[in-house]
Amino acid sequence: MQARKYNCEIVITKNMPDKAMGYFVILGHRGAKGYSPENTIPSFKKAIELGADGIELDVHLSKDGELVVIHDDTVDRTTDGTGFVHDMTVQQLKRLDAGIKFGKGWEGLRIPLLGEVFEKIGRTRYRIELKHSGLVYKDIEKKVIKEVESKGFPEETEYSSFDFDSVENLKMMDSSLKTGIIIHGKVKWFIPIAKKLRCDSIFVISDLLDESDVSLAHKSSLKVGMWGVNNYSTSTKAARLGVDSITTDYPDLAVKARKEFNLSSEKPM
Repeated sequence: MQARKYNCEIVITKNMPDKAMGYFVILGHRGAKGYSPENTIPSFKKAIELGADGIELDVHLSKDGELVVIHDDTVDRTTDGTGFVHDMTVQQLKRLDAGIKFGKGWEGLRIPLLGEVFEKIGRTRYRIELKHSGLVYKDIEKKVIKEVESKGFPEETEYSSFDFDSVENLKMMDSSLKTGIIIHGKVKWFIPIAKKLRCDSIFVISDLLDESDVSLAHKSSLKVGMWGVNNYSTSTKAARLGVDSITTDYPDLAVKARKEFNLSSEKPM
């Protein structure tokens, strides 16, 4: 079955629009995906070393109901194995090499569990993307919330998904959770949905975001996150537009852009 999807101190420079928020949070996309194997412990550590304010990661459920950190529905692209994540137990998943396909010298890395990421990385900002809702992965929202509360950092964690059912389920379970929908389309189409789902944020691909979109979302009391920010010019675009956060494969380039525009990271969540 497939879930329903819908595709601090304020310093303003002359290059910033008046509506700029004065900060811009940098999250390492699957860690520092441009420099190390995505969604692995070394990649998350690298993102923090490069100056990211936190990390973005993806969560699936294994066959035995454990929260595993991997992006795709299958293990084929990022490991030396084949098959669907939900068809494999944690023991089977842990046998796979999650670094070998990135390049020489990265062999031997393993797919981490969500709890292992919290243990190895420690306190930082986390954005957890649930790849499917409970319609596909039974009780995944409940499991993620429990894991964050028991092993993670609830005050520094927000949740996102392309699967709007998942976002709705999270908010129904705990209205205080910080949630956002990930979209691939114009902001104005999705603001009514985001408001209906009681989202705090809307996460938009960089190519489809402009100044009017950011303004419209902010007027609707929604924070704006930009994804697909994977070079210096797109990082400076994010700074000019006044977005609240970005996810990037190259955190160091985003840090450079943030310094150029004299911005800061957001106040603690």
